[in-house]
Amino acid sequence: MNLPELCFHLRHRRRMYLPDDRYGTAVAFVEGYNSALGGAPLAGFQEYVAGRTGQTGSPVVWSYLIAEVVVPDILGEGGGIGQLPVELGNALTDRMLDLLEAFLVDRGEQLISHISDISATRAVATPDRPTGRAPGS
Repeated sequence: MNLPELCFHLRHRRRMYLPDDRYGTAVAFVEGYNSALGGAPLAGFQEYVAGRTGQTGSPVVWSYLIAEVVVPDILGEGGGIGQLPVELGNALTDRMLDLLEAFLVDRGEQLISHISDISATRAVATPDRPTGRAPGS
């Protein structure tokens, strides 16, 4: 699965991948995916989110920058994204996906708009355009 596919599935088939609607769960899934691929899929995303949220150069991790838009004092309250109300989860996850997709478009990558597009994107992967999959998968 590459990053455009991950975004498609989280937007259209979220419950196939996530056990609940918490924003922290979605962030953990995306960060796990990124970590499994050595950080390549989200390379530059931190800076991108900081710029898009008006916090250019911020050392605050991207997931908190996204959450700060809805819960401005998230860092000052001593809580973390795991303590955000479940009711905020879908809206924050949608915002995260909006930013991920905008990030992909700005990088010149094609988004997935229909499930049939997934096999088409796999067919056009080339050595200079990696699939985003771990070696051997």
